[in-house]
Amino acid sequence: MKHLRNLLLLVGILASTSPAYAHFPWVTISEEGKVTYFFGENPADRTYKLPGPIAKCDVELITAKGTKQKIALNSIETDDFIGRESGESGDSSATLQSQVTFGIYHGSRLEYYTVHVGGKLPTTQQEAAKTATDQNLKALLVDNGHGVDAYVLWKGKPLTDAEVHLFCEEGDEEATAKTDQEGKVSFTNKQVEAGLNGIMVGHTIPDESGTVGDQKYESASHYLTVTFQAPEGDEK
Repeated sequence: MKHLRNLLLLVGILASTSPAYAHFPWVTISEEGKVTYFFGENPADRTYKLPGPIAKCDVELITAKGTKQKIALNSIETDDFIGRESGESGDSSATLQSQVTFGIYHGSRLEYYTVHVGGKLPTTQQEAAKTATDQNLKALLVDNGHGVDAYVLWKGKPLTDAEVHLFCEEGDEEATAKTDQEGKVSFTNKQVEAGLNGIMVGHTIPDESGTVGDQKYESASHYLTVTFQAPEGDEK
């Protein structure tokens, strides 16, 4: 029942006119170098109870050679943080990824993609592609010298007219923009604040069908969250 209530709440919010206020999984690397995985409205919201699928899904580290390593995470519950965390510190410049099917509601499957881009952002789209995740929905982040460009791709092709939300470390929504014909949105250095930032983008496919367990679905909503550190000098 608890998972069902969470699912109903989430889908109700996603169907509203303010999708940025729904809950999504986020992954990042703490100041101590530990991988942290949590479920919240934004990168600062870290005290929401983890629904079942979120509490069990794998988080992987992508090495410089493109191989993936599963990261062991421990469940943590304190006044300031509810989620999962690695027991040891790791490479703060690593790329992390996770993907999970959240559930099915009214015949629609909810799929979550979660990424952390560690270290300095690349300065070209081609460079960003070299360390990109292998997920269907992805965002290539580029330091353009006066802010950040995000190239949103669906199955390797630009995703046009997709709404991208930008959050700062305190959880405020700093900007929203729609992707152009190249799947690109640009956020200025007045919108990208110093420290941790996060973006969220969704993509709904009305005719995607299949089954999860014994449940059928006739459409699917895919949601991506990405966290990253602002390029040096990108602050208000």
